[in-house]
Amino acid sequence: MAAEMEENAAPITIDDDVEWLTEQIQVLKHLGQQDEVDAGEKYDFSIRWGTALAGRLPRLVHYSSRGLLAETDERRFQALCDELQGLSDLIDRIGLAQPVFSDTPPAKAKRQRERRPAKSRRGLAFRRR
Repeated sequence: MAAEMEENAAPITIDDDVEWLTEQIQVLKHLGQQDEVDAGEKYDFSIRWGTALAGRLPRLVHYSSRGLLAETDERRFQALCDELQGLSDLIDRIGLAQPVFSDTPPAKAKRQRERRPAKSRRGLAFRRR
């Protein structure tokens, strides 16, 4: 059944994702050439950069890790990764999040914490009851 679904699956196209990421890389390079970056401009770009890193890039990483990309698309993806890795210093300098190139699930926060002693009298009063 799974083999039938794979045979009938629509081909994966990454053109929009690659175009979006390439545009963001160009804006990043432009910002890197400026002596000072306006706070509003940096904020606007950081939103778009977050979109790229939270949605577009992970989708490509997933497709690549599953071997779902055509050979030419895989080469385009690897070239994009190489370019992003080459921009690591600029990304740090501007204060943006670094891209993640692995298809691993996000870390889960631990929800259980140890009880800590109260630091206020009010907290102590509630504990005595």
